[in-house]
Amino acid sequence: MIPAELLESLALDSKVDHFTKKLQGEVIFKLLLHCIVSHKDNSLRVMQSAYESLIFKTINKKYHQGKISYSSISERLSAIKVSYFEKLYSNCVDLYKAHFSKEQVGYIRFDSTIVALSCKLLKVGYRINGGDAENYRQVKFTVGYSSIPELVSFYIEQTNSSENVSLKNTILTQSQKEKKRIKIFDRGISSRATYDEFTDNDIQFISRISPGAKRDIVKDTDTILPVETETLNIVNDHWCQLYGDKGKRPKHLVRCIEAVRKETGETLLFTTNIDSLSPEEITVLYKRRWDIEVFFKLLKQLLNFKHFINRSENGIKVVMYVTMIASILLIAYKKEYGINGYKIAKQQFTQELEMEIIKQLIQMCGGNPELLNDILSSNSS
Repeated sequence: MIPAELLESLALDSKVDHFTKKLQGEVIFKLLLHCIVSHKDNSLRVMQSAYESLIFKTINKKYHQGKISYSSISERLSAIKVSYFEKLYSNCVDLYKAHFSKEQVGYIRFDSTIVALSCKLLKVGYRINGGDAENYRQVKFTVGYSSIPELVSFYIEQTNSSENVSLKNTILTQSQKEKKRIKIFDRGISSRATYDEFTDNDIQFISRISPGAKRDIVKDTDTILPVETETLNIVNDHWCQLYGDKGKRPKHLVRCIEAVRKETGETLLFTTNIDSLSPEEITVLYKRRWDIEVFFKLLKQLLNFKHFINRSENGIKVVMYVTMIASILLIAYKKEYGINGYKIAKQQFTQELEMEIIKQLIQMCGGNPELLNDILSSNSS
């Protein structure tokens, strides 16, 4: 699923293996990826044990050098060049965006997830304000998600604790590459100045704001109201002048679509700068934002992206990129075989991987398992 020549060429380009005799970039990548998909709870000791296993010796026969300590793995994660893993991730995104090209749609969702640890354990990240939470630091990961996680940003500065900063910056970064797709995000971005900035940069967006947000109706749309969808009654659709901080008026009007949930009677207020879509289409597109929440569940529950196996900024980034690659491969595998849930997809993915390795082992030893260690040792030397 990842060409071997890609691993080799990126290692040369990034110089990830300069002055390194053990735990080369390719080894760290394969070891992390193997442990992420094959073990429920990854850790440095799990990685040490996995490195010495027959399964990983087969994956790693090109470089294997006997035993390795978990402390050596930790030290390598803290110092290894992140650019190697970042480029690997970018190449996987390009490869699998092409794989999913028939499914590419005209929108991309954005959201953030946070991992927090005690300040005694985590030296990077920003503090959480208030009560016992002040004893913790947290790191924010902001993702742009279509069929796969196309973009991931890493934030540890206090100024990025607000989504008005971090989420906005990630959207602007993605929009530098292409502006055509509609950006969908939740109420984390509340700054009216950010709405103006998106409109100034020709970035189309769909979001939500509080139903009580202060606004003046400036003009109506052509929508004939009320409009009913499967879950909503849409009762208003206007172009409005919102109020910003301290009563400051934004430069641009935004379209506000007011709807009521049929099931609960809750009022929702959708906001957008798009005039070419019907209110039904706007609300349906916003509903698809939920896919990124399902993706975060995959990351944290099945790929263990809720703990840090290395607490340095460098190590966290390495694990972040490899975890994103693991998620892309799992999403592609799930689609290829028409599997409904990620849990079953991960089980089958791991089983198939192990079966392929067992086949290799049988071929290598000619059916005689007693020869395996000698064969693997001679290959590595």
